[in-house]
Amino acid sequence: MEIYVKNIDGVWFGIASEEHRVLATTFGSDENDVIQSLKETLHLTGPMKTSVPSALEEKAFSAMKRIREGKGTPDNVSLCMDRLPTYTQCVLRTVSQIPVGYVSSYGGVAEATGGGARAVGNAMAKNPFAPIVPCHRVVTSSLGLGGYTGGLRVKYDLLKREKRGYTEAKNIQVESGTLKVFPVEFVLGKLEKLLAKRPL
Repeated sequence: MEIYVKNIDGVWFGIASEEHRVLATTFGSDENDVIQSLKETLHLTGPMKTSVPSALEEKAFSAMKRIREGKGTPDNVSLCMDRLPTYTQCVLRTVSQIPVGYVSSYGGVAEATGGGARAVGNAMAKNPFAPIVPCHRVVTSSLGLGGYTGGLRVKYDLLKREKRGYTEAKNIQVESGTLKVFPVEFVLGKLEKLLAKRPL
């Protein structure tokens, strides 16, 4: 297994891969924290081999950079999910289909995947592919931020960059059913009122 780290515009991005399969991705402001996060996600101990990225890792780095900038990613990055529980895989694939500019709720994802909101929250908390699997686009049923492993400020900033001016909710077809999504502006409008009273 190898770890790849790259600083792009002041942000550290990290990828763990094995035999040209992406096992985990993450990002943050500190190189050591990014490496530690990957190791914790994959339950690894000891030193890791770092290498020069191949085309696969470069594609993943490009995708993460685009998502962090609010551009989404047109390229489908192949993620290795076979180590994850079946329901977690279903949740992650469903969340991957939430388009840029929209969010869904934990309950909405649960309805689409046949589980409960708590189970979806647990799957999101263990998402090993941030931000490629955009768990930042999953919010509470009241359109509040909910939680985010990287911190609520990071989640807020990601969503803010994804504004597209959409005004109406819609239903989208996902692998497991139908998922209701809402314009990110619905969340941001509510948050901006709260932030005026109490900053994140």
